[in-house]
Amino acid sequence: MQRFHLHLPVVHSKGYGIILAVICMVLTVVSYATDQYGALWTGFGIALVFFVGILISIIHYNGTHGEKTSTASAFYLGIRTTFLATFLLGVFALIFHVLVVNGTIHRLIPQGFQQTPRIIRGIETEKERFWILFVGNVLIADIAMGVLAAMLGALVFKANQKSAGEATKDNI
Repeated sequence: MQRFHLHLPVVHSKGYGIILAVICMVLTVVSYATDQYGALWTGFGIALVFFVGILISIIHYNGTHGEKTSTASAFYLGIRTTFLATFLLGVFALIFHVLVVNGTIHRLIPQGFQQTPRIIRGIETEKERFWILFVGNVLIADIAMGVLAAMLGALVFKANQKSAGEATKDNI
């Protein structure tokens, strides 16, 4: 009986990272366009997509190499993908905040509001809070999610898996 083998194109960490970053960027723009940009659930949703994207990249990478990738190579692919996607998302977050989010706040003030101390204080708080959110959410959270996904993916989808009773010296 002939087995059917699906030939998948080999994609490297650059491709996985760019694809994952673009998906997260699109989700960020959609959350902003639907006025859900500051909602907590959108951040969790995008983090979940990031986590699953790293896992899928490891699964695909393992599949393109005949299910024979080592734990270390799968882990390093996940780490490289994480850092590239995080870098691209960081650049996007800076540009998006400066051009879209920050620009919208400044355009709203002269059009419909008086410049009261409360509004000016709110803008200054938003500017100060951005860097905390940027470092915490974009950099630390994405890197932590990516490292966890890389570890999980590398350990779960490693080559030559054996059950606990079949563990050998080569498999440990």
